[in-house]
Amino acid sequence: MAAEVTALDVGLSVPRVERPWRVVATGAVGVLALALAAGALIAPSAPSPLAHRLRVHEYFVAHHDAALNQSILVHGVAGVALAVLVVALWRGFVHRHLFLVAGLAAAVASFVQLSVVFRIEHHIESGVGVRQTDALFDTLNRTGALKLGFLAIAVAAVSSFLPRRLRWAAWAVLPALALVFFTRP
Repeated sequence: MAAEVTALDVGLSVPRVERPWRVVATGAVGVLALALAAGALIAPSAPSPLAHRLRVHEYFVAHHDAALNQSILVHGVAGVALAVLVVALWRGFVHRHLFLVAGLAAAVASFVQLSVVFRIEHHIESGVGVRQTDALFDTLNRTGALKLGFLAIAVAAVSSFLPRRLRWAAWAVLPALALVFFTRP
């Protein structure tokens, strides 16, 4: 007796679609590294965060176009690459919400830094005084510190050295970062 085979009897093999998260993450790392390296070469080094306000103003008057171009690479392009990298790692490998939130917060801080440099550029071309340049430079540096704090939280969230039950403690760093950011020496 011959058995009749129908389409319902055949197991449907659904093709598995692999998302290219590894490729996306690798590309984002490459763009991030190139943007940071190129940005480091474009402008002369900025004054230290504790430099006198006149020195800060003189630096931006002399190098405001180079500083803007550097910022577009270091904060803009690298910020986009960081956001793509964080999402790709989260979707493909990490699956921890703290990593996603902290990584995207670091990317947002990078965009805030870019907007501060745009304000410095506008400020220099408008011929406003030294005090405003110093205040914006201070904001730029504090936002950079905040960004590094968010990156540290993201790394702690995926670190194998941090037990899973203690990963919540990484959130405790946020009030300390806010204190650093919103207090003025």
